[in-house]
Amino acid sequence: MIWMSFQECTGCTESLTRAHSPTVEGLIFDAISLDYHHTLQAAAGDQAEAARHAAMEENDGGYLVLVDGSIPLGNPGYSTIAGISNVDMLKETVAGAAAVVAIGSCAAFGGIPGADPNPTDAVSVSELVKNKPVVNVPGCPPTAEALIYGILQLQAKIRRETTISR
Repeated sequence: MIWMSFQECTGCTESLTRAHSPTVEGLIFDAISLDYHHTLQAAAGDQAEAARHAAMEENDGGYLVLVDGSIPLGNPGYSTIAGISNVDMLKETVAGAAAVVAIGSCAAFGGIPGADPNPTDAVSVSELVKNKPVVNVPGCPPTAEALIYGILQLQAKIRRETTISR
């Protein structure tokens, strides 16, 4: 799984870190492979981007992209990670993904950044991703249980489909 945070407040990640059944540690060590999350990972800069690219290459067509935060269209410089605009990073990462999870109201619907007067021209994930399934997990932030349940259900579905197709 690759988790990208764009125009957001980190509330969705905070919600996940407060999970208690399973804990975030249990989730990451026992149930999922979270290969990229720039808030939770130790790597930064070039090393972090190398981890994202490695996850995309190793799991082409079989990974989930998790997104929290809206995506600004007004100016690429409004929100960047490692000098890459959110739009470009989203498009690149989603290209080889099986599905996308839009976490929180910002990613699912544009949220506060997308409210009038919307100075960054913020949009939801589904306004940009048209060729992959997008699952919205709304909330500000969503509960950890809703988030974990959604992720695990999609992961199980992807594993079944990958196993059947082989």
